[in-house]
Amino acid sequence: MLRNLRRKIYKKIRFKNWYRKAYYYHRKRGKQDEFIERFKGSGIMSDRRYVRALRRDMVRCLFRYGSYYDEYFLFDFEGRDDAYRDSFITEGIRLSYYPRMNLAKNADIFENKYRTYKRFQSMFMRDMIRIPKMRDGETAAPDMVDELRAFAAKHPQYMVKPIYAAFGKGVHHDSIAAHASVEGAYAEYARSGAVVEELIVQAPEMAAIHPGSVNTLRIPTVVVNGSEVRLFHPTLRVGRGESVVDNFSAGGISALIDPETGAVCSDGADKKGNRYIEHPDTGVTFRGFQIPEWEKAVEIVKKAALTVPGDHYCGWDLAYSTKGWCMVEANSTAQMGGMQIITRTGRKAELESLIAMM
Repeated sequence: MLRNLRRKIYKKIRFKNWYRKAYYYHRKRGKQDEFIERFKGSGIMSDRRYVRALRRDMVRCLFRYGSYYDEYFLFDFEGRDDAYRDSFITEGIRLSYYPRMNLAKNADIFENKYRTYKRFQSMFMRDMIRIPKMRDGETAAPDMVDELRAFAAKHPQYMVKPIYAAFGKGVHHDSIAAHASVEGAYAEYARSGAVVEELIVQAPEMAAIHPGSVNTLRIPTVVVNGSEVRLFHPTLRVGRGESVVDNFSAGGISALIDPETGAVCSDGADKKGNRYIEHPDTGVTFRGFQIPEWEKAVEIVKKAALTVPGDHYCGWDLAYSTKGWCMVEANSTAQMGGMQIITRTGRKAELESLIAMM
């Protein structure tokens, strides 16, 4: 009962700016030095006067502009004036925009990965099954286990994702052969609930930039003037090293895409503030890299953007498979940090002008 009450309270306040700022401050209290050392280097820590001033400014920016401590450095806030700092959509204020753009009743369509799949199944172009979360002591229904057995017989290698998850957390390749039995695999997935989906076979054009991960496009759309769909700073997202995911928050690299031509129009950047002219693993140059069949990708997201009445904003993730462009995920509370970090350009005024047209 207490847990349910906490959930109700959280749902009501999680979009409030004051809650986001206060929660972050409490969670990161006394940890500013970790961020200073990460972004400025350990040598700077001996300058105590400078570090004290930097700490104060970081906290000030958190409560005034909503910038989390990593954003303070990633957005290059140090020494900047108020106008520059206030131009960014920071994590501390980001969630407050979504109730202005989307309906709360539609949220689960995007937060629940299986509901997303069922809603946009024709755009996914692959098989997916759901493994519901089981309570302690509960046993799986035989037909559910049989469904996983039949799925694995058709797709010996597959992808497992938590039903409610973000930032690539918990996403991994798997197979029944890696478990003692189908029942054992099912029990593992059912601990938290998951979707099991057919692997995306990436086409060579997109594999060229990093073959180890399925590289994707994040194409945010904004519906204005009733039915006009505009693209809001789409990005290419690629993995690196041994990672099978390309998420910016999981160590991936992002670069901006020209919405008119589909060509990458910036260098790459990661969430540690590093800049890349070329991909560090393959040597492929980011700027000028042409997204294949860009017009088709745009067609898919524009069509999808008009299928959920009352929602005006969504971030669509697409992959280019051997079958063509397919949907990976959709997120109606998609992060906006990456598009701003890449060129250190704030997008708040632009988003506000689009909201005024909704």
